[in-house]
Amino acid sequence: MNPRKILNTVAALSFWIPVLFFSLLLSHNAVLYFTHGGEYGILPEKLVARQDEIWNIAFYVHLPTGVLCLLTPFFLFAFRYFRYPIHWHRNVGKWYVWVTIAIVCPTGMYLALYAKGGLVTQVGFMIQGILLAWFTWRGNVAISKGKTMLHLQNMIRSYAIATVVLSFRIYHILFFFLEVPYRDNYAISQWLGLSGNLLIAELIIVYISTKKKIHLNPSPYEIA
Repeated sequence: MNPRKILNTVAALSFWIPVLFFSLLLSHNAVLYFTHGGEYGILPEKLVARQDEIWNIAFYVHLPTGVLCLLTPFFLFAFRYFRYPIHWHRNVGKWYVWVTIAIVCPTGMYLALYAKGGLVTQVGFMIQGILLAWFTWRGNVAISKGKTMLHLQNMIRSYAIATVVLSFRIYHILFFFLEVPYRDNYAISQWLGLSGNLLIAELIIVYISTKKKIHLNPSPYEIA
């Protein structure tokens, strides 16, 4: 095997394995909200929010749809490692776009109204929902016009925003051990996760855009 291909494969695995691991771990935790009643996880802390029926609906709708949207892009981005018909990519991509925009973002933004950490954190989660919907929509519009690279760039940004749910928790745990006050920890972790993921996304986009010998088959991205 070509040494460059080996290096690229190792780099890809170094990225996807931890992302997939933490995504599955978060998915497992989400399932527990449906199997452990109303006193699991953050629910005991949400006494005020749980009095809002809309919040309860948004919470239990956001959990499963959010998990699916978190896991789905793994197969869409890693299409080179899976063999499936092009129409499968197109259909799953459409599902990701519309579920993310129509369900995940609105429910997440409503949940943000009750987010811990005060106004700073609430605004951060609201911006996260807006950006996720915006980049996902732009990616869909781009591919409908046959702009494959623009589609890829915006979907990278979309996935970066979606995975803030992972980086946020990693930072939150790190700052907990550093004994950062809880309220400050929540706000810092949220904004650091959002800005950090966007920075990583832009670096990946720059790398892809400047890579002279990139081999990109556009057909799997024709989701429109």
